[in-house]
Amino acid sequence: MGLGLDEECDATINFARKNYADLIGDKTKKVGNTIKSRKMSGYLEKFIDDGVDLLLRGNGYKFLSNYYDYIEKIYNYQIPIKDIASKGNIKKSIKDYIADCKTLTKAGSKKSRQAWYELVIKEGINANVSDTIYYINTGTKKGHSDVKRVTHYFYYLDGEKKEITKEIEKLYKEYHKAAAEGGIDSKKTRMEIAKETYGDTVFDEDEIILNCKLVPNEILDKEEDVLCSEYDGLEYNVEKYIDQFNKRITPLLVCFHPDIRSKIIITNPKDRLFFTEEQSKLVSGYPNKEGDQDTFEALMTPERKEIEFWTKIDEIPPFVKECGIDWDDLVEKYKKEVESEQNELFEEENNKYIEAITSLTNKDVEEFEEDGKLPASISKIMTLGSDMRLYFKKIPNKTPSTGGFLFDDISYNYFESVVE
Repeated sequence: MGLGLDEECDATINFARKNYADLIGDKTKKVGNTIKSRKMSGYLEKFIDDGVDLLLRGNGYKFLSNYYDYIEKIYNYQIPIKDIASKGNIKKSIKDYIADCKTLTKAGSKKSRQAWYELVIKEGINANVSDTIYYINTGTKKGHSDVKRVTHYFYYLDGEKKEITKEIEKLYKEYHKAAAEGGIDSKKTRMEIAKETYGDTVFDEDEIILNCKLVPNEILDKEEDVLCSEYDGLEYNVEKYIDQFNKRITPLLVCFHPDIRSKIIITNPKDRLFFTEEQSKLVSGYPNKEGDQDTFEALMTPERKEIEFWTKIDEIPPFVKECGIDWDDLVEKYKKEVESEQNELFEEENNKYIEAITSLTNKDVEEFEEDGKLPASISKIMTLGSDMRLYFKKIPNKTPSTGGFLFDDISYNYFESVVE
C-alpha cells in the first residue's frame, strides 16, 4: 500500500534529518528574518547557528540542553559583553541625524531616537558614516527600551515658565475618548490641544532617557572574552536579554511535540524542566495555530507576483500540469483580481496602507525587526495571513498593490528608501 501525502512528507523529513550530514554537509547558510538579522547580537547568532543545525539533524535533546545552558549563562552574566551587545550602524552624519530629529514624520509625529546615535552624541565621540557602534541595555526590566523620548510641555504665565505636561496628557486622552465615542477620527496633536487651551506661548522640550551604555573599544579590541564581572559599571539587563532570546527561539519550537512545546520556555534557570530523549524527538504536522501550516495546494499554487511575471512575458511556467495546476484558470482569476482593484474601496484602503508604510518610525521598524510586532498603524487596517502576507480587513482575501509580502513591505531597506 502506498503512503498518503502527509506520510510521504513525514518520511522525507525524517530521512533528511537522519541523513543530514551526507545530504548537505556540516555547514548551512541561514536566511530569513526569524533566524537572521543584520542587527542580531552575537550571542543570538551563535546559538541559532548551532541550534538550527541540531534541529536539521533531528537532535532535539541536544537543542534543549543548549537552550537551558544559554538561559543560565544569560541569567548569571556569563555571556561575554561583546557577544550580547547590540549593533548600530552610522548611516548618516551626526549633524544630519540631529537635523533629522527636528523634523516630523508624514503623520505629523516626532521621529524616534536611535540609541547608538544618542550615545555617540552624549559621549562626544567623533563617529563616521559606516562605523558600527556596540552598546548594551543596562535597564532592570524587560520593558526598559534602549532610548526613550519624553516630551514635556510648558507655557508662560505672567512671565514665569510653567510645566503643563500632565494637564495636556489628560486633555489629550479626553479628546481621543470623545472622538472615538462620536465616531470620528481624532486628528488633533498634543501641541494643538495645548495651544487651544493655554495660548501661543506653549512650547515643548524633549527629555532623552538612555537605558544603555557604549561598549568601550578596549573590550571590543581584546581577543579574549570579557564578562560583566570583569568590568565595573557595565552590567546588562538580564530580563530584557532573556526575553529577547526567548522571542527568537520560540518559532523554532514548532519542531517539538505540543505535549512539551509550551513547557520549554523559561525566564529563570530554577524553573527548568527536564525532558527525556523520547519526549525531545522532533515532529512535523503540528503547527502552533490552525492555519499556520500551508496545505500542499497552497504551497504549489503560484503567487501573484509569479503569475504577473509569466503573463508579462507571455509564457507558461514549467511543471504546472505535473503539479495539477489549472494555469488558464489562475490567469483568468488574476485578471479579474486586477480589474477589481480599481474599485473605490480598494483604492481607499490601499492608500491608507501606503500612507502607513511610508509613515513608519524607526521605532516601529525596530520593534518589528526584533520582536515581530506589527506596527499599530498597519494592524488597524490589515490582518496577517498564514502565508505571511498582509490582507485588508475591509476586503478579506485582498492584498495591497505592493503584494503585501510582510518582510518586503516592512523592512529596513524599505524604510531607508522612504526617509533618505
